Amino acid sequence: MSLGYTYVDLVVRGRVSRDVRALVDTGSAYMVLDSKTISEVGLHETPFEVELTLADRRKAKARLYLAEVEAEGRTGPVFVAELDVPTPILGTYALETLGLKPNPVTGKLEVVGPEGGYLL
Repeated sequence: MSLGYTYVDLVVRGRVSRDVRALVDTGSAYMVLDSKTISEVGLHETPFEVELTLADRRKAKARLYLAEVEAEGRTGPVFVAELDVPTPILGTYALETLGLKPNPVTGKLEVVGPEGGYLL
């Protein structure tokens, strides 16, 4: 058995829709897209900026956008951080909103909760 990365095919919607293949990263809070993709999709800009800690411990400030994301037939609103990354990232906030979790053995996403998340 070999453990690897989990990728997922998404539809990201803003003013237009676009198919995106993203790396599932449970160490990331936000979905992360590069500025070109954000501009092409026409995501809704929020007035918020966040400071992110990168894998190498550097800090980076990123603007937050709002998108609708569809994965595995589930749809929900997702905060998107703007950072020029080589591969789009799907973080835990989006996974929780969609009610999904990665299975590192199969490399697929599994349903673990209701679409839209829990309200406790």
